[in-house]
Amino acid sequence: MQGKKTVHPGPINSAIQKECTLELVSIKRGSTRLQFGLARPQEPLPFPDQTTFGAEVVAELALTIRSLGNGNSLRKIDAGVLQALYGLGGLTESRRISEMDWIAPKTNGRNRIVAPVNNRVREHVAARLSAPRRAKMHVDGVLDMADFKPRDQKCRIDPAIGVSVMCSFQEKHASQVQSLLRKPVRATGEAILKPYSERIEVLNIHEIEPLPSLALGAGNFFAGSSLAELAAAQNVKPLKDISVLAGGFPEDVDIDKFLEGIYSSRK
Repeated sequence: MQGKKTVHPGPINSAIQKECTLELVSIKRGSTRLQFGLARPQEPLPFPDQTTFGAEVVAELALTIRSLGNGNSLRKIDAGVLQALYGLGGLTESRRISEMDWIAPKTNGRNRIVAPVNNRVREHVAARLSAPRRAKMHVDGVLDMADFKPRDQKCRIDPAIGVSVMCSFQEKHASQVQSLLRKPVRATGEAILKPYSERIEVLNIHEIEPLPSLALGAGNFFAGSSLAELAAAQNVKPLKDISVLAGGFPEDVDIDKFLEGIYSSRK
């Protein structure tokens, strides 16, 4: 619902991590029922018929599983969700588990949703993952190679992290591609993804532009991000219990002399 398409997605969106993390809170009798609760208390909304974002996500996943079981090919499903459901469906192939349901509880805006996770769902997921997939994506990296053959114009971009990405481009981009050789670039276009993965087979470039910095990521050093933005990007949380720092400093060291030595060396 809030995913971002990129070859290297980086840290999980903070809203997803805060609002949608589930914790196991109980195991009920009978056929095993694992009951989960949202790890973070959801913000109450001032509207009687509105639900929280976390509850909406749980219900949306239930509707997604149900649509796969019904063979609904019109519903658009993120590739990461498909891969997770394929792994979840594999549990029913063991002898210990015969069937499994994902249950979204009743909320103010929705009725209770029961979505079976079975072999039929897994087969439909596998069919989607094995089919060629296309997505609008961008790739950042150094433009290392280009081939300007008529009707077969290609180039290669080497990201700072990960494998090289092969790209194709049209004649109208040829002069720009040539001028950007050996330079950091951002290429945006339609990516053809390999089956069962998020790896790009080829990126059909719609737009290519130079990155503002000579080194990938170096420009972020001078971006002027606030401490809160830096902490959110790196998933750094505030320290709630100072006792976790105990034992980090030797007891036989005079802290005042230690700090004095630091200040002296800085001069």
